[in-house]
Amino acid sequence: MIEIFALMIPILALSIPIVALVTRFQLERIKLQSRHETESVAHLRKAVEELRETTTQYDLALDQTLQRIERRLDELENRVAQLEQGQTQQLLR
Repeated sequence: MIEIFALMIPILALSIPIVALVTRFQLERIKLQSRHETESVAHLRKAVEELRETTTQYDLALDQTLQRIERRLDELENRVAQLEQGQTQQLLR
């Protein structure tokens, strides 16, 4: 029993640096993974910001087009009303 205990002391002493190396490797791997995830999040934020900008530009363009169509429709309605008034006046004469 004492012989097994005496044999375990050097084995434990030698395993401490091995455990330290494995732990350091895992820590570095986690740091790299975290850095990669941070870069991915930054990339996604940039993509979302670009998408917002594009959406805003399309929204403004659509709004301007809608206003232009409304103006043309108002002008057309005014022309039709004037033509109808002119025809009504001609029929009354």
